[in-house]
Amino acid sequence: MKRRIKKGDLVRMKDTLYDSKLIGIVVDRHPKAISARKPQIGIKWFGGSGKTDWEPEPWLEVVSESR
Repeated sequence: MKRRIKKGDLVRMKDTLYDSKLIGIVVDRHPKAISARKPQIGIKWFGGSGKTDWEPEPWLEVVSESR
């Protein structure tokens, strides 16, 4: 079973058309529980604008898991 992305994980975009080295930290998840809706993951990108960006969970891969 695939592990869900959770708060504190370090993530990056997977399969991007450009070779982005951006790493971000997961700060939120919506919806919070398992739902029929596709989850959106709130990320603060290191070196980014400082705002929380929301990305679909399938677009992301975990670089380092939080405890």
